[in-house]
Amino acid sequence: MKATLLVVEDEAFIALEIKTRLQSMGYGVCGVVSRGVEAIQQAEAIRPDLVLMDIRLKGEMSGIEAAAVIRERTRIPVVYLSSHADEETLEQAKWTAPYGYLLKPFQEKDLRIGIEMALHKHAMERQLLESEEKFRLVTESIDDVFWLSSPDFRELLYVSPAYEKIWGRRREDLHRDPLSFLESVHPHDREAVRSLMEHPPQESLQLEYRIVKPDGSISWVRDRRFPVLTAHGNPYRLAGVATDITAQKNAEQQLLVLNQKLQQQATHDMLTGLPNRRLLIDRLEQALAQGKRNSGHLAMLFIDLDGFKEINDRLGHTVGDEVLAIIGRRLKNLLRSADTAARLGGDEFGLVLSKIIGRQDAELVAIKVLDAISAPLVVRGESCHIGASIGISLYPEHGTSADELISRADAAMYTVKHCGKGSFAFFRE
Repeated sequence: MKATLLVVEDEAFIALEIKTRLQSMGYGVCGVVSRGVEAIQQAEAIRPDLVLMDIRLKGEMSGIEAAAVIRERTRIPVVYLSSHADEETLEQAKWTAPYGYLLKPFQEKDLRIGIEMALHKHAMERQLLESEEKFRLVTESIDDVFWLSSPDFRELLYVSPAYEKIWGRRREDLHRDPLSFLESVHPHDREAVRSLMEHPPQESLQLEYRIVKPDGSISWVRDRRFPVLTAHGNPYRLAGVATDITAQKNAEQQLLVLNQKLQQQATHDMLTGLPNRRLLIDRLEQALAQGKRNSGHLAMLFIDLDGFKEINDRLGHTVGDEVLAIIGRRLKNLLRSADTAARLGGDEFGLVLSKIIGRQDAELVAIKVLDAISAPLVVRGESCHIGASIGISLYPEHGTSADELISRADAAMYTVKHCGKGSFAFFRE
């Protein structure tokens, strides 16, 4: 069954468009609101699986403030849908621990991926919490290894049957030689465990380490041990509980991988693997800061593909996506490691050329880009002919901010479009 979503958007037309797109993808939309207070009320009353939250809302409460309340009261995951990507907004959003951040306008594919990744992450977190609770209950059952020994661990008084399951070794052998369990401890962890045995604890402590079973499989255990004291405070027994935490470790690893994927999604285009507009702006601002410190020069190239719409119309979006992926690889292979190639959306790409000497460097790259894009292209047996129109802006000649350089490179690109396409031009007032 598909998830139910709550849409929080202050512009009615955009809210309707998002609702329609979500329903076409099979999701249930349980409500559409435009104010933060309404979002909190709906979240508490309806309990959707996910909230899609705009940051700028009607009323006094922002989307970030509403998301913080929803997280605190309901633990329902929130994904921001916003056209704002400035550093201050992003820093504020981070404090609410969102499950995603999609910049408008976004493609349906990006929306679907963002929703599914957020739902999966939330499910993994719930699984991790449930796993921890299960392990707490397990420590009260026979599934854990309970043992009792002399304070120096030279005499084993009792060990529960679970030892044979977790260690894969016989209890009789452990009774004969209490330190024989060390033979199953992973070589990388053995010294830490041995040191613990040589210095019996004076207070409760915990250690996590790996066990290598006779069949070669590896399990994680959490070993908690504590001294049993006499009325005078002297240890006369050593007690311990060893719990198999392999599932928890696996869940933590899966959550780590998922977080890495979410980070990749937030800064990179899913189709081409190139940085997205957000990361391009960040790289451009870094290059500008360095250029201002060192009196350097840099260039911004705005690239729009010529003939791409015809490919989509004639061969379909699947072929079109493959063409974009190929163009993305070609652009990436043209640049130095210090430069950045990004997909800005649709069939638009951007290049940031840092540490250039002058406009000649930008011209040379533009020519290489035109040659690379127009090179023969065959996708699924179909020959695709494509070109590009490129607009170029320079720092400091044409602007001193990322917004200025991008908008002026864009304007120069449209000049090329109007003058016949398939070439490049520098921005002119």
